[in-house]
Amino acid sequence: MWHRLWLTGVMAFLFLISGILSQTQAQESEGVIKVIEPEETQEVETSTPATAKKDKVEDVEKIVVTATKTARNPDDVPASITVITKEDIRKQNIQTVDEALAQIPGTFQKRSKGWTDAHSASVNLRGFPAESQKRTLILLDGQNISSGYSNSVSWNSMPVEYIERIEVIRGPFSALYGGSAMGGVINIITRTPKKLEFLAQGGYSTYDSWTYYLGAGDRLWDKLSIQGGFNYRYTAGYASNLVRKTASSGAASPTVLGWSPTTTTTGSPTNIIGDNGDNYWSDYNLNGKASWDIAEGHKVTFNTLVSYSNTGYDLFNSYLTNTATGAKVVTGTVGLFGTDTKFSNLQEGAFLSSNVRNRTQVFNLASEHSLTETTKLKFHAGLLNMPESWGVTPNSSSPQTTYYGGPGSKVSFPSQNWVAELQVDQAIGNKHQLVGGISYNTGSASSETNNLDNWRKPDMEGILTKMSGGRDRNTGIFLQDEIAWHPKINTVAGLRLDWWETYGGRYMAAAGTPVIDLGSRSKVAVSPKFAVLYRPWQWMAWRASVGTSFRAPNIYELYGAHQSATYVYKNNPDLKPETTLSWEIGTTLKPFEGTVFTSTYFENYVDDLIYRVTDPTDPTGRTQIIENAAKATIRGVELEINQKICSWLEVFGNTTLVDARINENPYNQASVGKKITMTPRQMFNFGVTANYWKFQANLSGRYVSKLYATDNNSDVVNNVYGSYDPYFTLDSKVIFSPVKYMDVSFSVNNMLNREYYSYYRTPGQTFWTQVTLKY
Repeated sequence: MWHRLWLTGVMAFLFLISGILSQTQAQESEGVIKVIEPEETQEVETSTPATAKKDKVEDVEKIVVTATKTARNPDDVPASITVITKEDIRKQNIQTVDEALAQIPGTFQKRSKGWTDAHSASVNLRGFPAESQKRTLILLDGQNISSGYSNSVSWNSMPVEYIERIEVIRGPFSALYGGSAMGGVINIITRTPKKLEFLAQGGYSTYDSWTYYLGAGDRLWDKLSIQGGFNYRYTAGYASNLVRKTASSGAASPTVLGWSPTTTTTGSPTNIIGDNGDNYWSDYNLNGKASWDIAEGHKVTFNTLVSYSNTGYDLFNSYLTNTATGAKVVTGTVGLFGTDTKFSNLQEGAFLSSNVRNRTQVFNLASEHSLTETTKLKFHAGLLNMPESWGVTPNSSSPQTTYYGGPGSKVSFPSQNWVAELQVDQAIGNKHQLVGGISYNTGSASSETNNLDNWRKPDMEGILTKMSGGRDRNTGIFLQDEIAWHPKINTVAGLRLDWWETYGGRYMAAAGTPVIDLGSRSKVAVSPKFAVLYRPWQWMAWRASVGTSFRAPNIYELYGAHQSATYVYKNNPDLKPETTLSWEIGTTLKPFEGTVFTSTYFENYVDDLIYRVTDPTDPTGRTQIIENAAKATIRGVELEINQKICSWLEVFGNTTLVDARINENPYNQASVGKKITMTPRQMFNFGVTANYWKFQANLSGRYVSKLYATDNNSDVVNNVYGSYDPYFTLDSKVIFSPVKYMDVSFSVNNMLNREYYSYYRTPGQTFWTQVTLKY
């Protein structure tokens, strides 16, 4: 606690003297803070690979708004920043927004089975666990789009075609953004047309996968920009979920063939006996945006995104065949041919898996007003609504459950999250910029489990067997002070006060048990930050920062609980918010034209890490509980180089090394000293892009080291169902532009056809062909 008080005191002192010093700085100092007008951040045409347009792409890259909440040149900001432009997205086979983030240093993008991994895909920064989106804040045009239930992000709901750029700011940013910004902030910024534009796109891929996008936009009367689009995607999928069964001793009749011996992730023997069938998925997306310049210096913007998705499984496959008749075996007790073992009590329900449906709605209203030449007022309010979010699971142990119906259960988890923020930007001279404001967000979420007499009829719900839910709210006040002390030195000091409260919590553990009402709880968090940028020469810049951050537990962690085929997951209404003290130091070198080298060292000291641990009182090891795991340390290095070899050839490479470990955990001593779950120790990326005549070609590679899913790191076995294997993939894309308004592309993902598991069996080698018409 002392380090937080010390840092807060330092921040308060800096704010006190900054106003005085800014007025007394020598006028001969040439240091200037340049705040870029919003109009400078708008659309720049980059849709063809022509070399003549490369300078315009670089202009777009020279703008960020997320790091300081004002439009700035990233070279002037003391933060680790990466900007992904629409041209960067175009040159790779990017089908979902999270895939565009996979090759950024310090970033781990987890997606296990392609499009169908719609609800557990995540992107996390700076070594924080990747089991969810809890510690990296995801924004869409400045609005938090993490669900109110579990902080998950519906990455599939955002078509990549309507994105202008993505800003990735690594490091703690609770001083500006409050909770969930421990690892950093990712801001997805959508397109605002400056002229008439049209886009039609269609693609086809392996596993009978289709995608269509139709979008249009225009600038009317030089005041109103409008844009809208429709996206549809479908895949028949592949058999990603395998069915396992442990054999017991003893003979049985009939006997079967077709099983495959394997092990669990901890080495216990088991067998693969089938799969759940091809995992299909489809979704529809509608997006729209209107930006109205009411008068000079006054603008109002409204955008919306509506998505509907559905996923499930086709007919299952049993690998077991009767040795006498050759018929497929699904039920009963059978002997394993040539052994003295058997599979007891096979049920068809064990070969079935969940169907999931989700509807996501995002609404965002923002306005910006220039009150004077030096004062701006900004306001935004938004809603993330997930009114329909449920999954249906067949009863795997019931003999009445079949592919066509029978007993099951339905879990519904709708949520809402409202946000609002008022911000004032005040320039004091040309060397001093103040940003301050107040924010408020409130969310509600619930989870209800109902029995189903027929799992194929999810609308015919039976008795309520389990429920939980609650609300939370957070009010924050923030102030940031940026000063250009000298042409070579910039500083940014920030301070934020947050008041978090959870209330209305209640749960029912089982049917017939009483509903337990829980009292409200609150917490005040102070998040200071200080950063400095030093540029001794034009080709060299050094940056350093230190700050604290926090994250309050979400509704699921506090009140939710569920059970899978393998584990029982328990909630904890007594969780405390987790906090971290972080610092980093880094440098950017541009020794030659076209060369950029960046290196960063960072450390995160985490207290009260909300962590899933194995219940030591359960001898089976199948019960997982959520606790505050005391202390953890995350240390890492990021290295990156970008080289423009000539006008038509560019290369890049980066690597991230992370040592993330639990230091103290009174709930499970076996986890102390072990690696933090779902955090890779090493990542490596490289890429080559070449432009020639009407062709553009890109080749990129990615390596991710092994992940551990258990707190004691006992899941050491690779290449089995449920494991998170180390992997290397090589992807490619070739674009042919026969005319100005047309692209034809062909892509191969996982060119080497590497087989590995990311819990599920991954898709393997896939092919994409796509045609784009644009105006």
